[in-house]
Amino acid sequence: MLQRLQRRDRYALLLYAFSGVVIVVAGEAAAFYLGIADRHGFIPLLLRGIVYLLLTMALWAALLRANRRLVTGLMNEKRQGYESVLLAYDSALSLKDVYTGGHGRRVAHYTRLIAGAMGLPEAEVDSVSEAALLHDLGKIGIPDHILTKPEHLTSEEFAVVQKHPAAGADILRSIPQLRRHAMAVRHHHERFDGRGYPDGLRGTDIPLAARIIAVADAFDALGSNRSYRRGVSADQALNIIAQAAGSRFDPEVVAAIARKPLREALLAAHGEIP
Repeated sequence: MLQRLQRRDRYALLLYAFSGVVIVVAGEAAAFYLGIADRHGFIPLLLRGIVYLLLTMALWAALLRANRRLVTGLMNEKRQGYESVLLAYDSALSLKDVYTGGHGRRVAHYTRLIAGAMGLPEAEVDSVSEAALLHDLGKIGIPDHILTKPEHLTSEEFAVVQKHPAAGADILRSIPQLRRHAMAVRHHHERFDGRGYPDGLRGTDIPLAARIIAVADAFDALGSNRSYRRGVSADQALNIIAQAAGSRFDPEVVAAIARKPLREALLAAHGEIP
């Protein structure tokens, strides 16, 4: 929105400058043909027009900048309130399961790093990061004895867990402000080879946001201690993900995390968020 406002302001200034030039030139031409230039010379008339044009353009520029600052301030205020709601969700989920709550914040952070390194526009980076924070929303509906079970899950229990992406997407669809994240949340457990869930999507049929979240999700899960296993080092986690490129994960996303700047950023960020 800020870029649109800046473009609008530039167009307004250009239009005003053009119309000002036309008005000034026409006025000076009329003054010249009416004989004013003969009595006082042409230069004073020309300077008067230029000064008039510069002063009025400066005024317009100041007014437009003030307008942009006001709108930007309102946008930032609205966004801060929006982000507070998302963080409140994450805190609420952590009351049900400490790992799941902190996991959401960490995955959102890793997702932002990956999406940025892949060259996504800033607005899209923000959107993917928000979806990552919400990716486990559906776990609210999983019974506590399954969600916090210290041992490996049975096949029946795992089938219940597999419902959480679709459940989370359904919740988001019911909230107009968050509806755009529904597909990323629904498909973050799909696999690139089509053997994931809930819909068995394959390759680029999986939304890009979901493919990025899947890698960030795995990176955090592999490096986190659980009651039934110890986490691996961040470096090992990245190597395990690299081995699953083309099967579980999108090769393009895996290639991005293999590049030195992003790999180093992920290693430095690991464990940064509790």
